[in-house]
Amino acid sequence: MFAARSKDSLPPDPFTLVAQAKILDEPLRAIVDFDDLRSRNKSLSNAIGLWHQKVLGLSERLVELGSNGGGVDLRTAPGVLLPSWGKPGYFEVKNRFNTIKASDEKDLWDTLKLLAQSNNAVSYLIQVIPSKREPYDHPWVPSGRAADERIRCCDGVTAYAFAFDRPTALHELYEALPAVLDNVRLEHGLPLATATDGELAEDLFNSVFPDVPAE
Repeated sequence: MFAARSKDSLPPDPFTLVAQAKILDEPLRAIVDFDDLRSRNKSLSNAIGLWHQKVLGLSERLVELGSNGGGVDLRTAPGVLLPSWGKPGYFEVKNRFNTIKASDEKDLWDTLKLLAQSNNAVSYLIQVIPSKREPYDHPWVPSGRAADERIRCCDGVTAYAFAFDRPTALHELYEALPAVLDNVRLEHGLPLATATDGELAEDLFNSVFPDVPAE
């Protein structure tokens, strides 16, 4: 149902597209067919990125750091260690794999490295929307920086699986999104939006996200 992407095309953002359909009360099919509208909904996409940060911060395993977080969004809660490392973790959350400007990548990498060194920790860049439909958890190596096993990146499925100790956590959140946005509309005195095409929404998610988290 959902056409395969060409090798060089950017993946769609299922969360933003479903949110846009609900907020504008438009059929999801229409939103997907006119995906070039993404160029005009950057603000919404950025808001979805912040929303991911807030949702991850609800996990018992993570703590949101706010303005005093040393330049990143989250860290593991006291006493919580990353399973593969036996160390605490620090996390910067981005909605898409290509959200960060190339000129800013070095600065973020340096911040993540400093946190890892200072706290005997492992630092992660969470890229909720991956560039390919594959799970990953590997060193993040922007241009001009050498690989360091303590400075890593992972996809959204992998990050949510750790945060909520369920491999399907991101998919469960996605399934709940239309109802959440309907409640928001009602709270603001707006009528219920057009019902989301559940089959298309599922196909959209599966076209972007891996089936399982990285090991």
